[in-house]
Amino acid sequence: MFEDNDSSWEDLPDILLEDIFVLLEPRHRLEASQVCSRWYETFYAPRVWEHFTLKGNILTKRRFYVYKGYQRETCPRKTQICLHRVGYLFKKITITPIHDFQHVYEFIRILRAFLGYFEEFPMPLLRTFHFTFTCETRGITGVIVHGTGGKMMEELRHLLRNMKFLKDLKLNNLMLDDAEVAGLFDAITYNCSETIQTLEILNFTKVPYPILDITLFNNLHTLRTSPQHLDDEVVVILASSGVSNLHIIQGRYTCTTDSVSDDAWRLLKQIAPYFRVTLEVRGHTKTPLILQPHAPVNRIVYDCPNLKFPHETAIWVVHYYHTTLEYFAQKRLPRTHGPRTFHDRGDAAFLMLVRSCPKLHTLVISERISTATAILVARTKPCLEKFIVRQNGLLKRCDGPKTDNSFSNVELRRVARSYETTRDEISKILGRRWLPMSDRNFKKL
Repeated sequence: MFEDNDSSWEDLPDILLEDIFVLLEPRHRLEASQVCSRWYETFYAPRVWEHFTLKGNILTKRRFYVYKGYQRETCPRKTQICLHRVGYLFKKITITPIHDFQHVYEFIRILRAFLGYFEEFPMPLLRTFHFTFTCETRGITGVIVHGTGGKMMEELRHLLRNMKFLKDLKLNNLMLDDAEVAGLFDAITYNCSETIQTLEILNFTKVPYPILDITLFNNLHTLRTSPQHLDDEVVVILASSGVSNLHIIQGRYTCTTDSVSDDAWRLLKQIAPYFRVTLEVRGHTKTPLILQPHAPVNRIVYDCPNLKFPHETAIWVVHYYHTTLEYFAQKRLPRTHGPRTFHDRGDAAFLMLVRSCPKLHTLVISERISTATAILVARTKPCLEKFIVRQNGLLKRCDGPKTDNSFSNVELRRVARSYETTRDEISKILGRRWLPMSDRNFKKL
């Protein structure tokens, strides 16, 4: 029990109460709204329902089947009530990968009918729609990869046709056949050709398929797509369009494809000198980074725990992007063997990167490197805005090759003997307090 001089739940500021409601699932929000009138008002606060995320058990009910027992299935009544009562507050709808395809299909069907029923658009605040399909299932025979098709694709096409005012659209892992692509972009641009500014289409088809339909979006400025959806013609179209940021993202379902020719990239740099390209690897793929020769790449991101940054890749990165590269980051904790010898680690690759790329301002390393390498990176590039190294990936060593005079420096060997002197030396070089990061904090980046 609270004493008279103690604060209670009744005294919580509205903003904190809304933050708590945001963390709850819709079913628990509804239960909390029945506590008191103030919590009931918080339930309908606009900030609580800005982002609606469809997960496996949301808007479902239990049903008994003779041979299967109790199963979860979509509850149309719950879905309709949810859309009618709080749907007008949605700013973002996210459909996460769900293995129950029937649940996803029913939600899309009900949402499409809800949007098409009213003469006036019932979700005036909706600006973002993200849809990621579960294209992989596990059966007795192993992993099966399949695409979105049939009635699911038909309902998704009708849903996109009924949406209005979208600015951010994401359609990932659809894995369509060529015959199923027709009409999808026409449905998207039916009401949103002038409003969409950010478009993400990853693994749109099972085979290489250039997305020439980007010409239908008049105000598009950021495009995220897979390497198999680009070719020379698409790059030339992008050069003459309003797109200024291109993210080329490869993942587990990226099919085998060739890079865009260097002639096309050189032409793009002539037509659009401020065009920027980001190369990114996501997920649990083991396919090496697909480089785009002489593209205006300013960011390289390894969001993958199974890939390292080998010296061979570093050579080509420096050769192609030494004048444009500004950002290099490894975002995941490595799940591969971390070698301890210098020639097997990535020290030489990272040193080559900072020595050859004058515009580099951010460097995030998750692999193992030595304390001497970390000091040399700071000395080579004292203007680094962000330099992040894992504490568990930092080795107290100065084991560089004898051919590199930097490692034979007596002072460097003395400073690299301990973590404390290494930390103080790098802090002194960068002009700010510097500490290697723990794995727990690294995960939060």
